[in-house]
Amino acid sequence: MTTSTVSETIVSVLENIVFLKKTQIFSALHTYDIKAVAEIAEELTFRDNQRIVKENDLGDSMYLIKSGTVRISKMIDEKNAIDLAELGAGDCFGDMSVFDAEVRSASVYAQNECVLLRINGTDLIDVILECPHIAIELLKIFIQRLRKANKAIQELSSAG
Repeated sequence: MTTSTVSETIVSVLENIVFLKKTQIFSALHTYDIKAVAEIAEELTFRDNQRIVKENDLGDSMYLIKSGTVRISKMIDEKNAIDLAELGAGDCFGDMSVFDAEVRSASVYAQNECVLLRINGTDLIDVILECPHIAIELLKIFIQRLRKANKAIQELSSAG
């Protein structure tokens, strides 16, 4: 590697550490733990309306949104989809696929130009084994989402 390539890599990792420290999922972690995640993150850019992940494809990574917004969409029949959520900077998606070998439960599209950090599941599990605090933060996010889904189900069942 050239000196400029090494410098660019170091700057990229430092930028990702600063970004990850501001996200809900990683904000409670020590800088050492965040550095381990930043080192395995790959920065990707998507243009407006570009599909990032496709429903029913096998998932192997999670994504954190550095900038822009994404739309999460689920097919309800062969021709129609419903938008489930819109996520912005600091949010994550695809995290379930890190822990199971299941297919993606929804598609995700860039709403505008987006910069994302892609974290490979196998690499993240290796980091979690070294830094188990990360698993606790992921569990908190899963629980929040489950509570939100339960509330929506309850509201739908009481409205009918």
